[in-house]
Amino acid sequence: MNGFGKKQKVGRNAPCPCGSGKKFKKCHGGVTAQSSPKPPTPDPEALKTKLEQIAAFQKQRQQQQGFGKSIVSTVFQGYRIVAVGSKLFHSQTWKTFHDFLYDYIKMLLGSDWGNAELKKSREERHPILNWYHDATVYMNAFIKERGKVHDAPATGVVSAYLGLAYDLYSLEHNAKVQSILLNRLKNRKQFYGAFYETYMAGALIRAGFDIEFEDETDSITSHCELTATFPKTGNKFSVEAKMRLPDKSSLDVGNQLYEALKKDAKHTRLIFIEVNVPDDADDRRTVEVLGGVLKSLRTREEKLTIKGLPAPPAYVIVTNNPYHYSQNTPCKRCALVEGFKMPDFKFGDKYSDIRAALKLREKHQEITGLMKSMAAHGFPPSTFDGEIPEFAFSEDKSQGRLIIGNKYGLPDGKGGEIVGELQHAVVMEKEKSAFGVYKLSDGKQEMFSCPLTDEELAAYRKYPDTFFGVDKPHTRGGITDPLDLYDWFFNCYGQTPKERLLELMKNYPDYQYLQTLSHEELASVYCERLVYATLQRTGVPKDRMSALVAEVVKETAKPLADKLTAKPEANANT
Repeated sequence: MNGFGKKQKVGRNAPCPCGSGKKFKKCHGGVTAQSSPKPPTPDPEALKTKLEQIAAFQKQRQQQQGFGKSIVSTVFQGYRIVAVGSKLFHSQTWKTFHDFLYDYIKMLLGSDWGNAELKKSREERHPILNWYHDATVYMNAFIKERGKVHDAPATGVVSAYLGLAYDLYSLEHNAKVQSILLNRLKNRKQFYGAFYETYMAGALIRAGFDIEFEDETDSITSHCELTATFPKTGNKFSVEAKMRLPDKSSLDVGNQLYEALKKDAKHTRLIFIEVNVPDDADDRRTVEVLGGVLKSLRTREEKLTIKGLPAPPAYVIVTNNPYHYSQNTPCKRCALVEGFKMPDFKFGDKYSDIRAALKLREKHQEITGLMKSMAAHGFPPSTFDGEIPEFAFSEDKSQGRLIIGNKYGLPDGKGGEIVGELQHAVVMEKEKSAFGVYKLSDGKQEMFSCPLTDEELAAYRKYPDTFFGVDKPHTRGGITDPLDLYDWFFNCYGQTPKERLLELMKNYPDYQYLQTLSHEELASVYCERLVYATLQRTGVPKDRMSALVAEVVKETAKPLADKLTAKPEANANT
């Protein structure tokens, strides 16, 4: 430098200042912006496919884990490490998320307390430890080879034990497990009430709510259990949970409703009531249970008073989790939501107009979303990362999973092999095969079929949208109602450019009006009319359309996480 801040000019034939001994023009003087190598530009189609794969995996993970914080876990030096809130847990034996939950609840409640309970007789022992004992014996019966993943149907005790562990995990990972709650769970007299409150909190978290417990040490004011906030809308709910004890002959939940409505509430009321009655595999029993519960709620709308005043309105979610009656058999669960003193939110209401149904669903979106989440996320996932269990735990690695955008070896018809990139694929269930369109290196497209195993078909039935690694909206088993059909159409056309939508609707008689609509409004109208056209072709009457704002959420017994590793416990038979 010549002086401060002034660059000294070096001649092209002068020695390079770097000391290399070369002329400046042959060394650093020859490096220009134009001659610098440019990083390679990613292929647009390959980049698009990769982004689609990432989006599909995120959707799949959300389908398994819900809308709270994702499971945070990795494998390091042979240890599975799991982060729960600010805590870290590790083990060399956790192969599934169920393995972790099985141990997590023991660590959270304390091994000293658990071992002390195990020494008691079954009649004196805490219910959690009876669940633990029975679940351990049950799972050990399915072990064929130690250290490998085995699956088993979910019985009542297994669903109860792992369900409680999952709810406590969801609480600690997303909010905080209060010591007062843990103490109530350990207290046999307070256990069932605390157990149901934990279930309620876990359901809210996985549905995307932020929760904040009320001050349980405050004995002066009467308050609900917690406040739940839905981030998307900012709406808050004062939430209360009431659980009936087992062995009740009546389906009346009036006492639970009254006790919940007595509590002071700062926000819109949301009440959970567990009816706790037997329910076998006969759907008629489910209808009978739900009908009796609805009757007990509706007959009180006009006459129930709280502190001398008419009872306030509330969302009421009634659940039936009959673990007590299905301890050693699959457990059938169900739930319904009813708007107590809410005329536009009644279970079973029918709407002849999709537009009106959409508006009501939007108005009550927090609760309809909660019900859908309870149906989808009621049992803990088996994988840590959101992978499809059938692929994550498969021992047959000879045939890789079919992923759109990936390249595969294909037969060339001459005994050799060619390479093709999978571009489109569909599952043919009856033929137990996947039919794919592959792009070869010369740009040509060829079609090949690939056999699918029973495990792969099971994975497809559970995750048809993301089975091929990208999000392809699928109708398999998901269209049960005109609003479901509307959602499917909107998923397909919601991002279609406005110009293209107008082109598709150019022959509509109100075309000029359609041109004035926003992109989102136009897409909604187009999808709505597609539904009407479909109903007309299939002969389904419009006046039978359900608003889906007061739906039954039925959940038949599921496989145990679909997969799990059962581990022997030395004191299981104490």
